[in-house]
Amino acid sequence: MFIFFMFILFIAIAVFCLTQQKYTKATLFMLLMGFAYLIVVSCIMTYMAKDAYYYNSMDDYFGIKQSLQNQLMFLPISRFTLIRIFNLSTLLFLYAGLCSAVYFAFHLTAKGGRRLLVWLAVPCAVQLILYDPFVYAQLYYGLYPDYMTSQGVVSAYEAIHTVTFVVNTLYVAAGILLLLYALYDAPKVRQIRSNIMMIAIAYISVHITYFYMNYWAPDMLIKVSEAAHFIRFQPINLVGNPSIYTLLPYIAGLCLLVSLYGIYKYARIQNSIRNQEAVISHNIDSALLTSRVFSHYIKNELLAIKAQSEYLAHVVEDAMGEKSPEVIEEIRVIEQRCNNVYHRLDAIHQKNLKSKIELIPVPIYELIDKLLGEMSMELKPIQVRYAKQPRQLVIMADPYYFAQALEHILRNAVDALESVPERSRQIEIDVHLKHKWLELVIADNGKGIAEENLPQIFQPFYSSKPTATNWGMGLSITHTIITAHGGKIHVTSKQGEGTAFHIVMPLLSADKEER
Repeated sequence: MFIFFMFILFIAIAVFCLTQQKYTKATLFMLLMGFAYLIVVSCIMTYMAKDAYYYNSMDDYFGIKQSLQNQLMFLPISRFTLIRIFNLSTLLFLYAGLCSAVYFAFHLTAKGGRRLLVWLAVPCAVQLILYDPFVYAQLYYGLYPDYMTSQGVVSAYEAIHTVTFVVNTLYVAAGILLLLYALYDAPKVRQIRSNIMMIAIAYISVHITYFYMNYWAPDMLIKVSEAAHFIRFQPINLVGNPSIYTLLPYIAGLCLLVSLYGIYKYARIQNSIRNQEAVISHNIDSALLTSRVFSHYIKNELLAIKAQSEYLAHVVEDAMGEKSPEVIEEIRVIEQRCNNVYHRLDAIHQKNLKSKIELIPVPIYELIDKLLGEMSMELKPIQVRYAKQPRQLVIMADPYYFAQALEHILRNAVDALESVPERSRQIEIDVHLKHKWLELVIADNGKGIAEENLPQIFQPFYSSKPTATNWGMGLSITHTIITAHGGKIHVTSKQGEGTAFHIVMPLLSADKEER
């Protein structure tokens, strides 16, 4: 039978997840929710099999044949016990579902988490007591007929059931809203968000099937007669078309499996992020970009070398064959330019070999510190203002490419400060948090960029400088790298006052502890 197959499969997958240690607290609660759901469905089918009212309807509702119904009917378990297990599993489903959503949506401290778990458990514990058949029977015998009429006891419990129905509906609604909030609040990293979306869809689907079949639970399922010590069991009230219930276990089972898969994938990402081992690969079209750069740069350098050679010939002609210091100097310039061409082309070739960006958790301050250390000579005549927040801010980035993008911006700032007196040269590096985004601002007080040139600065080969010293690819490459990371970049500038580059990246985590 499908439900028993689901039991075995669910337990096997749950054990696998636990033994592989690919779980979080949200994972554990969602596994508990799925297990409770399977028990609820099993209790409903077993209770109905023991009820003569449904003797000829089990096949219509759950596709259970007569032989299997007879086996369920004679299981050595009383209906009192079934009701208790059913109510316990129902409340466990509601409690675990809400707890899993809470842990998906928020990062709770150990103390705060324990306190919240206790408060959420209180309404469930109260219901478990109120809906226990023995407790209800004892209250009935104690209140009737001295304090309340038979109808008064029934009416009181109907009022209680209305209140608990509202509370349990709020548990379901709160869980769904928290999962949607977790999706909204998640790091803007596609792989993480897609897994949370898959979990959210499966979570909502499971709760919809549960609510359709079991919205009325927990309930008493017994009726105490006015004749003392006589208890009659009530049939389970299943609404809707019986054929829908035939599909519900399959739909719920599929949703639970999808949820388990999503939980497993999400837990793997969470654990790898925690261990600084996560790697998310994206293709970046560096082959086409670098081949175009190669051709363009070669042409520019050849033109420069040709112009230098023509000037050398002119100097030699003026010297009339005599050895001239200018000739030696110009020859050295030609050699130096040839060496520069070789090294730059070699660097381009090496970059072309790396055609993927591999996103890993990167502490932004560590990356900036390392880059500033590598550029210390270029930045020596410049006052760099760089203030860190007392938090460890982590983004998903490829350290090689992202550092390259920042390097292009910093070199651009250094060039822009050449016309500024050395004592006044400044570069400011600021990091701001904007919800789940990190904004990195690199600003200089250089000559600025003309307003009409701002829309073109990220275009390939655009440069306001001579091609012999700048070939107009730095900011274009920077733009390609940032967008490939899922980030955004824009620039603000005013001539004579300076330029600021704003890089917005998805924030992975912000540790509140001091560095």
